[in-house]
Amino acid sequence: MFFTITLTAGIALAQFGISVAAASDSTTARDLGASKCFALGGIGVAGLMSEGERKLRAVLERPDASQQLQAALTHATLEGELYILVGLRRCDPAAYDKIFGSRPHPGSDVEVARGCIISREPFRQLLSQIHDGRFDGFLSRPAR
Repeated sequence: MFFTITLTAGIALAQFGISVAAASDSTTARDLGASKCFALGGIGVAGLMSEGERKLRAVLERPDASQQLQAALTHATLEGELYILVGLRRCDPAAYDKIFGSRPHPGSDVEVARGCIISREPFRQLLSQIHDGRFDGFLSRPAR
């Protein structure tokens, strides 16, 4: 019964040109923008990948990554904005430069996880680190 309903729903959505995969992909970008903590590299005792980094990597695998990241930026938290800027720097340097130069740089602190330490750091300081490329290498490492 469940299979029949799922198959029927899939066929109906396909007839209207609606892609379930596309909807979940844009949801990943929106979820990334809603991040409450910025963390790249291993975190916690086990050094596992943060959920934010996992979402960023998923968005970057998409052919329309730049568009998804830019769309997510409109409602992003400051932590989400940091992820988005790291992603744009990687996939679309021209868009990154344009956005980096035009966005306000608030003096607020944001939540950051580095290894086993969770702290608050100045948003501007993290922007400077992104701009200097200090987070670029994290996305080149294999996922853990």
